[in-house]
Amino acid sequence: MKILVVEDDEAIADLLTYMLSNQNYVVEVANDGEAAWELIVVYNYDLLLIDITLPRLDGISLCRRVRAHDYKMPILVVTGRGSGHDQAIGLDAGADAYMVKPLDQEVLIARIRALLRRGGTAFQSVLEKGSLRLDPTSREVTYAGQLLSLSPKEFSILEFFLRNGRQVFTYSVILDQIWAYGETPSEDAVRTHIKGLRQKFRGVGAPTDLIETVYGLGYRLKPLEAIADSTKTAQLTSHEATQPIQQTLSALSKRQEIDRASNDLTTERIEPEESLFADERSLLLIVDPDRQLAQQLMNEAVDWGFRSAIATTLSEAETKIEQDAPTVVLLDPDITHPTTESLRLLAKLSHQTPSVPVLVLTSHDRLTDRLEVAQLGGHSFLHKPLPPAQVLKAIAQAAQQAKTAKQRVMVVDADPQILATLKEFLEPWGLSVTTLNNPQQFWETLKSCSPHLLILDVKMPAVSGVELCKIIRNNSRWGRLPIIFLTAHTDAAIVNQMFSVGADDFVSKPIVGPELVSRIINRLERIKLLQNAAETDYLTKLSNRHKSTQDLNKYLQLANQQEQPLCLAVLDLDNLKEINDRHGYNTGDMVMRQWGQLLRQTFRQNAVVARWESDEFVVALSSMIKADGIQRLAQLLATLHHRKFVAPDQTQFRITFSAGIAQYPDNGTDLHSLYQAASEALHQSKIAGCACIFSAGDSRAVLKQTKS
Repeated sequence: MKILVVEDDEAIADLLTYMLSNQNYVVEVANDGEAAWELIVVYNYDLLLIDITLPRLDGISLCRRVRAHDYKMPILVVTGRGSGHDQAIGLDAGADAYMVKPLDQEVLIARIRALLRRGGTAFQSVLEKGSLRLDPTSREVTYAGQLLSLSPKEFSILEFFLRNGRQVFTYSVILDQIWAYGETPSEDAVRTHIKGLRQKFRGVGAPTDLIETVYGLGYRLKPLEAIADSTKTAQLTSHEATQPIQQTLSALSKRQEIDRASNDLTTERIEPEESLFADERSLLLIVDPDRQLAQQLMNEAVDWGFRSAIATTLSEAETKIEQDAPTVVLLDPDITHPTTESLRLLAKLSHQTPSVPVLVLTSHDRLTDRLEVAQLGGHSFLHKPLPPAQVLKAIAQAAQQAKTAKQRVMVVDADPQILATLKEFLEPWGLSVTTLNNPQQFWETLKSCSPHLLILDVKMPAVSGVELCKIIRNNSRWGRLPIIFLTAHTDAAIVNQMFSVGADDFVSKPIVGPELVSRIINRLERIKLLQNAAETDYLTKLSNRHKSTQDLNKYLQLANQQEQPLCLAVLDLDNLKEINDRHGYNTGDMVMRQWGQLLRQTFRQNAVVARWESDEFVVALSSMIKADGIQRLAQLLATLHHRKFVAPDQTQFRITFSAGIAQYPDNGTDLHSLYQAASEALHQSKIAGCACIFSAGDSRAVLKQTKS
């Protein structure tokens, strides 16, 4: 868990760092309030420990700014000012607790544990996963009663995974969470510590894949049922052993249900395929008439971190795409004869927004075939037969390229050979690379390229990379641009110089391609995370009003160019206020999270789904007339009608929504007029008694949900 210490007294900051690091917390230090704020905006902290008397921005003002921007992490004020008046000011500013110097170490650590328990960090006194048990207080880890001796970093990694369930974490996320920003470890550090954990698991008889590799993505904690299954396979030696193990699995399953109920809402009788919580792995759709080959590829895909689906006919493929938008598609055009229809699907997926990369796997290898696939937008052309691993390698690269599409990198180096090498390394990953060998043209190129990441050589004639970095960091527009240095000099003085002027990372020459790609992809992932945070509603994970307005205008522009219809629906949850009043705002927030998840699952493809106000949502469906849009909304209303929600006090309730729907260009030719038409229809549905859908221009409900 990560703690930010905001303290201008270097001796006290060092002492706090020592004390907290000994408890396996990741500790970062800021020496003034403004520096602390810059870190809070960029990094995720589980707790802030703030002194009041700080340069540039005092601790009280920092607390107020943190709370004004809706950051929820606990704040512990630690100061030498101990009067009742000072404490009242600190607590009113947003602090959760107040301690007066000099500090008692035991009390400080206990206070931090207490804050984390009641904060938003899902802090538990003891973390358990099957036979694995981790006690944050005593810092002991056991498996089936046997003690594991872990290093501080191993302990922190294991605790991080135990606190975050089945989530998959990339190397960059693990580095961010487990290492302080001032440290500069590589991905090898993560691999080394994971390897150490697995060796220690093996030493006590635990499955070595408790932390499993999701190929191409990172790591995750193995699901509990999978751990139980592997344990069952290893230990089940007779028929008599079956009943006790089944009882154990049943007990574990019940334990999971109890844990989920205490932290979230549950829904009644949710079938697995109806779950509001979807598998977040990338989806590979294999479209091939050869089911045996498709099954082999599907089995291989598991090891590469994909979930998969198979379609052996074109109609089956189109149905699956409509139900669950794939991340990448593997297509054999011979699924139709002639191949015209299957190639039309390729073109559609390649040119839709967002596009889906399509790899063609075929027994044909004529130049005309390759040319046709390329012209239609196909990502790759693979010639059968190929080993499954080779096919999945191409698929994984295509998925990564889709993930980093349109990410721009600018490289400045005086050596043309270095520039050519970097371009060769980076462009296959879907990155747009601009190179420059003359630093005198730097500003003009920077403005025209507008990169997401900058790579600088340390030593260049006329202007060095260090000097360019200084200038960039002092520029208001480009000051936060991530910068990676290339250098043949890795002595401490040069490394310190690079980081002192604002470098984010460095790569040693001669360049190792995989290392450079890994560093850049990880850095771009962090940028994307920050961008998503600025464009996404924190509660529902839907687009916010600003982001969705941009997307809606693009959709309308495309509809105008292609002379295609577009539906805009405005939805309003009918009973959110009643839920908040009766069950509390925490329950209301849980409803909103699940509602957002359901909207994302229902409207996956060619759609904009956003939260505009407290309980108002906007859904835009491209290339769809109102009648089809109404049908989709009716299905959503029916789903909610058959689902009961259970509050923490076990009270059951349902949620419903009302909607108004309008169509471009019939009911409006721009976003404002279309929204107004849909809003007026929504108002009619509210007057009609809620749980119904009105169409713009109609005076009667096109659908009204009957109560039961």
